[in-house]
This record gives sequence, structure tokens and C-alpha cells, in this order.
Amino acid sequence: MEKDIRIAVIGLGYVGLPLFCLISNHFTCKGLDNDSNRISLLKEGIDNRECEKRRNIIFALQRGMLTSLYSDIKDCNIYIVCVQTGIDEYNEPDLTPIKKVCESLSEILKRGDIVIFESTVFPGAIEDICIPILEECSSMKVNIDFSVGYSPERINVGDKSHKLELIPKIISASNNETLSLMNNIYSTILSAPIIQASSIKVAEAAKMYENVQRDVLIALANEFSSFCDVEGININEVTECAASKWNFAKVYPGLVGGHCIGVDTYYLLQRAKEKKHQLNIIQTARNVNEEKSHVVANKIKDIAISLEAHNILLLGFSYKADTPDYRNTKVLDIYNELKGYFTVVDCFDSIVDKKSIKNEFGISIITSEDAYRSNYDLVVKLVDHKAFKKIEFPNTKFIDINEIL
Repeated sequence: MEKDIRIAVIGLGYVGLPLFCLISNHFTCKGLDNDSNRISLLKEGIDNRECEKRRNIIFALQRGMLTSLYSDIKDCNIYIVCVQTGIDEYNEPDLTPIKKVCESLSEILKRGDIVIFESTVFPGAIEDICIPILEECSSMKVNIDFSVGYSPERINVGDKSHKLELIPKIISASNNETLSLMNNIYSTILSAPIIQASSIKVAEAAKMYENVQRDVLIALANEFSSFCDVEGININEVTECAASKWNFAKVYPGLVGGHCIGVDTYYLLQRAKEKKHQLNIIQTARNVNEEKSHVVANKIKDIAISLEAHNILLLGFSYKADTPDYRNTKVLDIYNELKGYFTVVDCFDSIVDKKSIKNEFGISIITSEDAYRSNYDLVVKLVDHKAFKKIEFPNTKFIDINEIL
């Protein structure tokens, strides 16, 4: 390539760590995370979030380095930002992490450098928020001294069949030269097609549309499920029958947690509000999905009361199956609704970080030994971990969440 490429990946979580490992196969690469404890563990090949396989981390470290100091990455010329973008207690966008990265990068930014953002943001965020911070704090100008790209991450946490290198990649940039370089880099590390968006805002909107569409479809399934309850029919059977037509979108009802679908919808709604534009269907869908955990909790209450159950065990705490990721998990909402109604409400999940959950929520995730030893009146599987398929409670009423969604 025409440029001596030295890349730094900033934010080594579910998006950044796999990207760091992949880039290290082809380019000089450094990884930065502001959590020094995480850096120490990763240097030993330990990833307690299970974002990447141990052997891939160790292999990447043979050619790259990890740090929590920006001074250690100042010799790089391409910075890929993968930090988390979330919402606050009022469900409004919290861009604090990405703003702080922009401020820190500004201190080491050099002429000719490129900053590529992969974090999910609303349309206009890169040009209206990130670039102004980079310009003001560095006293440089975009497309004159440095350039910017945007390529939204598309990793599906816990999905082993859709690997990072096989997911089509959308890229966009502040100028054509940067877009061309991004195309060269991503086409080198990925086996998937590269899609060039005409602008950064188009790429931002595409990412929003992906996740908002999923949110709306699940809301439709959730609402239709409530109608099926009234009619006394099974939503899963209805879905299977309807799916016999080729153009039916086969989506089942469910709890919408995690750090993508529900969060991104709030980003879009806030942006629309700023533009004084209403998104009625999208807002309604978000409300339906937020209410779903309350609906599930009430169904569990009704079943427990009918059984005269006092001691309840919930299986699963993460936001979806086969991942330790518990960000925005709706199991927490269900747990909090149930714990005040029954004598005992315990939760068991073998793959989440028990210490982190205890520190964050004050909830003690019990061990498998305790789960089997205790006398529960009702066991409810809320997360469909593969590890739960072999679990049996022969003398206890057992309910799968799919039966009550």
C-alpha cells in the first residue's frame, strides 16, 4: 500500500478486541483500553468477557501490543475507535466515552493521521460532535491536517456462525483518499464485501436502520403474541405456519436487551426529536419491547401463585443466549419485580461474571451446586444457554420462557 500503516484500536471490548486480533494478522497494530486491569488480563491471554479466543489473543500479542496509555500509541497513524456508546437513566444518548476518546486523541493527533469510528452513533454525530472536538482540541482541521472515516461495527455478540471477517463492511469517509485507504485496509483483513457509502451520515443511518428494524419486528411479534394469548392460541405455532410463505419475516417474540437494538432506537428517537420529526411506529415499538419484561414477570407471578410457589429459581442472567454479556439485560427487570413477591428468588448463570454482577446490582448469582441443592417450587428458564439444555429438575415445575412470551 502507498502508506506506512500503523493502526491503533481504541476500546478492547466485544467489538475492539476481535478487530485488534484480526488486524494484527496483516498490519502493525496496537490496542488501547482505559481499563488497566483488563489490559493486564489480556496480556496473559485472559478475556473474562469471552470476546475472543485465548489462542487468537496470544497470537496477536506476538505481533502487537496492548496498553492503557495514549502516549504508547502516538506513533500510529490510523486510529480505530470502538468504545461503547450507551444511554443514560433517561434513555438519552450518552456519548461521553467517545467524546473523551476524541479529546485524548487530539493530544497525539498528527498531520496526515486518520481517525476511523466504528462505535454506533446517530446520523450526524461524527460530523456534528466528534470532528469539532478533534479540531478544537488539536488546533487542526479535518481534510486539511487529518481525516475521518466511519465504518459501523456489525458484530453479533455470541454468534459463532457469523464471524467478523465474513460480515459485509460499510465504509465512509470525509474524503475520497481516506475512503480508498479504508477500502484497502478492510478488504485486506476481511473476506466479506466492502460497501462504500456516499457519506458518513449515510453509513450512520444504515447502522441505525439495521437495529431499529429488528426492534420493530420483535415488537410486532410481542404485540401479536399478546393477541394470541387472548385467543388462546400459541404464537410459536402461528409463526411457524405463517413462515411457510416465502416473504414472511420469521421473528419470534422476546426480551430486547443488550447494547445494540434497544439502545440504538433511543439514539434515533433522540435525533428525530432534535429535528422536530416524529417516528410514531418506532416509538411505539420501543414502548412495547420495554413493557415485555413486565408482561413476562406478571405471567410468572400468575403461574407461581397458581402453584402456591414461594421459592423461585431463574435460569440465566445475560441479555441473550451463550454470551456472558449482561448489559441492559431484561432478566434484571424480571428479577426485581419478582423478588418482592416471593420468599426466595434466586438466579443461576454459569457463564456470567458473578463478581461484577454482585458489585453492580447487589445480586448474588448462585452456583450450580446451590441450584440443585435448594428446594425450589418453580424453575423458569429465561435465557436459552446451551448449558441449560442438560439441566433437569424432575421434581419441580419447570417453565421455558418461550412458553410464556
